[in-house]
Amino acid sequence: MAIREWLRPPRQVLMIFLAVALVSTGVLGWLAWTLIDQDRALENQRRQDQLEATADRAVDAMEQFVARLETILAAPSTGLPDHVSFFAIRAGQVLVQPVGSLPYVPVSGAKPEPRPAIFAEGDRLEFRASDVQGAIRVYQSLSATADPKVRAVALARLGRLYRKAHSPKAALDAYGRLTHLADETVDGIPAGLVGRLGIASTFADGHRETELRDEAAGLSTDLANGRWRLTEAQFRYSTAQVREWGATVSDLTDALTRAEAVAWVWGNPSVNAAARKLLELPDGVALVVWRRAGDDISAVAAGPEFLAELGPKAVPVGFGVALTDQDGRIFASSGPPTRQTAMRAASASLPWTLQVFATSGAVSGSPRRNLLIMLFAGIALVLVSGWYFILRAISRELRVGRLQADFVAAVSHEFRSPLTSLSHVAEMLAHDRFPTEDLRQRSYGVLVRETDRLRGLVEHLLDFRRFDRGAHTFKREPLDVGALLRSVVEEFEARLTSGDHAIDLSIAEGPIQVRADREALARTIWNLLDNAVKYSPSRPTVWVTMARHNGRVVITVRDQGIGIPIEEQREIFGRFIRGSQPKAKRIAGTGIGLAMADEIVRAHGGTIEVASTPGAGSTFSLQLPVFVTAEIPTQETTA
Repeated sequence: MAIREWLRPPRQVLMIFLAVALVSTGVLGWLAWTLIDQDRALENQRRQDQLEATADRAVDAMEQFVARLETILAAPSTGLPDHVSFFAIRAGQVLVQPVGSLPYVPVSGAKPEPRPAIFAEGDRLEFRASDVQGAIRVYQSLSATADPKVRAVALARLGRLYRKAHSPKAALDAYGRLTHLADETVDGIPAGLVGRLGIASTFADGHRETELRDEAAGLSTDLANGRWRLTEAQFRYSTAQVREWGATVSDLTDALTRAEAVAWVWGNPSVNAAARKLLELPDGVALVVWRRAGDDISAVAAGPEFLAELGPKAVPVGFGVALTDQDGRIFASSGPPTRQTAMRAASASLPWTLQVFATSGAVSGSPRRNLLIMLFAGIALVLVSGWYFILRAISRELRVGRLQADFVAAVSHEFRSPLTSLSHVAEMLAHDRFPTEDLRQRSYGVLVRETDRLRGLVEHLLDFRRFDRGAHTFKREPLDVGALLRSVVEEFEARLTSGDHAIDLSIAEGPIQVRADREALARTIWNLLDNAVKYSPSRPTVWVTMARHNGRVVITVRDQGIGIPIEEQREIFGRFIRGSQPKAKRIAGTGIGLAMADEIVRAHGGTIEVASTPGAGSTFSLQLPVFVTAEIPTQETTA
């Protein structure tokens, strides 16, 4: 029964509206999601088709790049791309182009060195007899011979002996002369490198830090540029020395990887006649293309940087490429692969797996999907706006209906009390039930008083109807506010039925005039006084003051009654509005007194405000502009 009662009109209309709104929202959302999802699927398919086509073109382009490497095998002198080295293995030797492009090779180019017997006397004096000076004289003599091979060995040993003898100047001179014998070797090491290492060691012995750093930096540059033909062990030792002396060694990852590729081919003499192979080496990944003719091998090694540049060259702008080895590890990529890719597996022509993916702006978004989103967003905005205003209107009607019902109940209660008194007295008079003439005369007074009360209620309602329709006419004339306020208070006190309340009136000295409708302004003050007495039944005093402030007259009515909560103060001047506490305490009222007061005050160019604390009372402040020139004739205005 309670649910049926709650759902009766107009709430029934609200429930129907909410049901329709929810259903239409669900249908619209489902339709929008379905269409957008279908368009997304079509877009993904279109993007995948573009990726597949781009992957095919990338494979073709890469095969052409790799095929160009094979042409170098037949004519290595035609020019090599960056980060690519040509090498040939013939008769146990490794030939490299460009010369110096690799930091080391599997075998050194050491030339035959002099017979050890030539240096036997020097070795005896140095190691057996510990005669350093005698050994120096032997090697000085050998360093002056015509044979450059003998001179190179003699100068290297001479430099070592001078360091033992603590003769750095002589040691530097010997090592310096050794560096000029660049084509010779000492113990399989290029004489130029032995001389440079000796010079740096001499600086290190003498703690000549500045000269040591400069020499080590120059040595690091020469090692990076492949100035000497070294084996891996010689290169690693030399770079370790350079680092120990505080110099920075250049990043040689790409060159080291190519050198490791050459070493792999050298260490696998049974390689196929022709092949392409991707090698995973300690310093990186390299591509090796070779041909074999008997024991001779011609090959090209492409380093990691060549492979990293290969992908972007094979695809148009807006696409990325990732190359992966046989274990699925990415060794070259133009960016992080996205979830949607096109893949091409490794083959004989391309020894790696290729992934092509779209980067930002590669595949344009669907204009149709954008249009759908905008369309459904517009429809949703219109629907939400319409639902908001409809719901607001329904809520307002529900509120107005509730307020009107409260108003009718309040008016009925207001009319019931005097009608009950009139009916009771009239019945007693009709049946002559008054025992004395004095009681009969008093009953006539009750009839007059209750009749006046009914007439006042009716006039009050009629005035409110005129205000509500904007048909009330104000007769504005100059008025002494103090005199008007005093007369209203005196009349109100005379109407009080008991002595429970007193009005404390305080009026500013001197006449203060306003242009106002006497009857309307008096009714406003009367309503404020009536509310103050009605809502402070246990507080006997109501304070009324009048003062002048900034060209306006201020009338305040203050009580110490039940007060008004802050959330109700904003709406207290609305039509049919009554506070929650008066309803709970069953205090009589219609909810139109303050609404009429607000209309009257605003029609006179003034304002009315309330300040209240629940349980501590309320203060209503009425402000009107002061009338200065009293000669202006009376005017009528319509509210």
